[in-house]
Amino acid sequence: MKKIRVFETFSGIGAQAKALKNINANYEIVATCDWFINAILAYDAIHCGDIEIDVPSYEEQLKYLEQFTFSKDSVKPCNISGLTKKEIEKLYIAQVRTKNLGSIIELHSDKIPEHDLLTYSFPCQDLSTGGKTLGMSKGSGTRSGLLWEIERILNELNSENRLPKYLLMENVKAILAPSNKKDFDMWKSFLKSLGYDNEVMTLSGIDFGVPQDRERCFMVSILNGKADIEKNLKKKRFPKDRIKDFLKLNYDNSIYKKEADEAQLPRTESREIMWNINKRDLNNLDYFNTITCNMDRQNNAGMVLYNGPKGDSYRLLTTREAFMMMGFTEEDFENVNNLGLSYRKMVKLAGNSIIVPILEAIFKEMFKNER
Repeated sequence: MKKIRVFETFSGIGAQAKALKNINANYEIVATCDWFINAILAYDAIHCGDIEIDVPSYEEQLKYLEQFTFSKDSVKPCNISGLTKKEIEKLYIAQVRTKNLGSIIELHSDKIPEHDLLTYSFPCQDLSTGGKTLGMSKGSGTRSGLLWEIERILNELNSENRLPKYLLMENVKAILAPSNKKDFDMWKSFLKSLGYDNEVMTLSGIDFGVPQDRERCFMVSILNGKADIEKNLKKKRFPKDRIKDFLKLNYDNSIYKKEADEAQLPRTESREIMWNINKRDLNNLDYFNTITCNMDRQNNAGMVLYNGPKGDSYRLLTTREAFMMMGFTEEDFENVNNLGLSYRKMVKLAGNSIIVPILEAIFKEMFKNER
């Protein structure tokens, strides 16, 4: 297989890179694009830990980083001058090693290396029923409206005769809802005008060996080719007797016990309601619900009966379990966990990612004729 050069926009913790590595693809991540500091650090921790770079002085680090706009919460920009010297150094190293080009809004084609695949999992908050359904219309200023920055970038690349052969989109199933149909149809028409053939698929983790009913919309676009992938995907529904492989229920292990304690919920009236909605009998369970950025709400990913420091009540999935149910390994989790992020921040990273085995299956089909 010839080398596939990959540009990950809205790169998060690098599910695409993880999938390509898992299938032993001949690939190179030529650049990433994200402004969320925790995601940049996590991407670096998972994928770049063995890369050595020369680290310049603090003043040079700061000068380099000030070229970019960053965010501490993935919603609004922040001033990095408020970070400590150690935090600046960590961010500098991660920014360089991940080849991060920064905020999509500020990115132009002259900074983008040659690439064969562009991936774009743009923000879902304004499409999801869990958000305010503000939509993704061009010029709306919504976070989901950042999709149209990809239009701008593709137009710039097209003017330079540098369009990538492959595009891969991932987002919530709500992108197909009637309220978003006009905008999504406009997007597909734009890609078609550039010469892309588009295939839209709705895929769930439970059909790819992961016990999570996370239905997501994927669209493969191939330039001057035919996207015909879904019919060849090998679906393997998860056997319920193996679901406990993803759960860390051995509380004799002090690390697993500590993580379970961290995920425990006080037994309140609202959480009793939540338990009745999400009740899970681990002896007769096929899958968990979708992992989101905040599992402490009614339609959460899953609750487990748990007797911990807060008494006999429930716990959410631990951060380790959440990462594993997104297709990452315990080693990946440990690397990110070493960053010292809180439970909520770790869950946000997992909830914003993509189920890796689904990407593996898609990539195998996308690149099977690349020789």
